[in-house]
Amino acid sequence: MFSKGTSITIASKLVILFVNFFLVVLSAQIWGSEGRGEIALVIANIAIITIIANITCGSTVAFHAPRMGRDELMGVALIGALVLSVTSSLIFSLILGFEYFWHLFIISALMSLSNSVSLYWLGRENIKWYNLLTLIVPIAILGFLALLYYSYGITSVDAFFYAYYFAYAFVLITGIIGLAGKERFRWPGISLSGVKKIVGYGFSNELNYFIQFLNYRLTYFFIEEWLGLSPLGVFSVSVSIAEAIWVVSKSLSVIHFSKVVNSPNQYANIQRTKVLARQSLWVSLAIIALLIVTPQSLFVFIFGNDFVDVKQFTIYLIPGIIAIAVSNLYGHYFAGIGKLNILRNKSLIGLTATLILSLILIPKYHLLGACITLNVSHILSSGYLWYRFQKQ
Repeated sequence: MFSKGTSITIASKLVILFVNFFLVVLSAQIWGSEGRGEIALVIANIAIITIIANITCGSTVAFHAPRMGRDELMGVALIGALVLSVTSSLIFSLILGFEYFWHLFIISALMSLSNSVSLYWLGRENIKWYNLLTLIVPIAILGFLALLYYSYGITSVDAFFYAYYFAYAFVLITGIIGLAGKERFRWPGISLSGVKKIVGYGFSNELNYFIQFLNYRLTYFFIEEWLGLSPLGVFSVSVSIAEAIWVVSKSLSVIHFSKVVNSPNQYANIQRTKVLARQSLWVSLAIIALLIVTPQSLFVFIFGNDFVDVKQFTIYLIPGIIAIAVSNLYGHYFAGIGKLNILRNKSLIGLTATLILSLILIPKYHLLGACITLNVSHILSSGYLWYRFQKQ
């Protein structure tokens, strides 16, 4: 059914999924729904900062890897990551009362630089290194978290963020060693034209990611403001479980993007997109069937009594999750051929729905309203992508 590279990628994503799931369980058991709410809020802010830093470190690295010299590409990524991370972290920490500056800056900078290294390998179609670096991240986070909490007795929520420090630093060093082993680094000759290409694609792509991120996480901020950290903790766990269904879709999309970027045969790219979208649909439906038959008592046993409604809200999220599982393939096809305006329009459609419905539904229907909001947003944005792909 899948190629060897795709099968290996899916296997690595499954391991990542299980480790991330265990991280959610562990943090929920240790710090409860309120602690999970705090973690979700900080990580959401870090994700926004990383999107900004990824203007030079994100998919633009993969897109330009076959087209530009490695050292110039990575040099721009390094400078951009540091400058954009520190400035963005200052702004966000001021909003949060300057409580989380070092967490925001250190984690976002390390995360962005690690992204640039792994995405360079992806752009060069070296799926082995890409899978290795992405696989190490959650395993290292879990390992360092266990070490800090159980061995060093750091019992505050800060232990979770410190684990991110060490994990992403370890992944970054590993990735740099891999790049140096293939070809030693030289002082990069950074050209203005090269910077314009990197930043131009990166800005357009990350603007789309930022808008899409708001589609996925804007509800978090409304929930925290109107309902509090504890409901946010419950909702964030439900979202984590529901989005785990995307493991196959994300794996297929990563491989597909790498193929499209390196292939001039657009007919073959379109046909491959159709096949992979169908495969993603059927496998995702099979995973959902397993989720539905899982007893609610198991969720309570795993996460604790604070999370008794987790399964209910997870099932409510399924329609939108299925829509994204299919449209991910269309989105990565358009990203691979550089048609980022289509992705931007798709994200704007979803964001508009998220903003309007959040204001109407969350105050009245609470977490149920947040579920309805995400479903409508995901379905509308996915429908637009499907329409544009059919025209293509």
